[in-house]
Amino acid sequence: MGCAQVDPPGPFAQVEEKVWRIVNRSATGRDGIFLQATLRSFAYEIANFYANAEREGLDQEQLESRLSQFIYGFVDSDYPMEDGTDINSLYFQYLIYVNPSFDPGNPIQKRVFNVWRGDYVQRLLKAVYDVKFPLLRHQYDERWGVTLYSRLAFDVYLDSEESELRPRIDDIGSRTFLQDDEGNRYSPSGLAGPYPHEYFRPKDKILKRNAVYRLHFPNRKADRQSPIVGPNSEYVELVIVGLGEEPERKVRWKLPLEYPKVAEKRLAPAADRQQRDTPFRRVPSVGSSAGSG
Repeated sequence: MGCAQVDPPGPFAQVEEKVWRIVNRSATGRDGIFLQATLRSFAYEIANFYANAEREGLDQEQLESRLSQFIYGFVDSDYPMEDGTDINSLYFQYLIYVNPSFDPGNPIQKRVFNVWRGDYVQRLLKAVYDVKFPLLRHQYDERWGVTLYSRLAFDVYLDSEESELRPRIDDIGSRTFLQDDEGNRYSPSGLAGPYPHEYFRPKDKILKRNAVYRLHFPNRKADRQSPIVGPNSEYVELVIVGLGEEPERKVRWKLPLEYPKVAEKRLAPAADRQQRDTPFRRVPSVGSSAGSG
């Protein structure tokens, strides 16, 4: 029997693959432990939404609806009070800056709030589709770009398949740091210790074979005003301390990130496309990109 014919990836799937390579960095230690980290920039998330919509045969309106829900997931989320990032929630911003007496139980006030909240999302979508700029770019506004709503988000994948070591990873989040181009280090922020949520924590206490976890780093220094990654930043690094026999493991992203150009910003009509298989990737997902922490 002959092999089944496989459709070639669509144009947005091809772009997504290129972007995936841009935001991923990897390194293998002398002890054989493999590290790969994905910097989940807003451009990467957009490329991912486009590729999935293309595979599923969605239209442009459905795509933008999904993208809107992704944004809502960040602006509506809970954030840690300990480091002051709870102000990220649009609900708290509305209470502080717009209507301190807002009563969410009042239908009229709730409707006004939802309009205000929706305006924020629509302004961001308008920035995404601004005709003066490419669809995929390093920065969209002061909160979205290399960051997701003022947070640098990373998926971290560890693999010990080529190592005899089985190091502890139950506290790996607290031993993973963001390092700027001046050598300053920053700890992650989350609602489950260093993790955005409990389900982003590694499942096992030791690295039996592989593990995945997610971390968010607020993009601000100790003064809570200056950004860690700004317009003049040359690079940013992720550092893991005390894993296996390596004192430190580092992966680096040179900035700004440069993305491939997208010929069309709108999906082709669904009738002109076929559903396509999702290509296999080594690094598994750790859940929804949206969320707090």
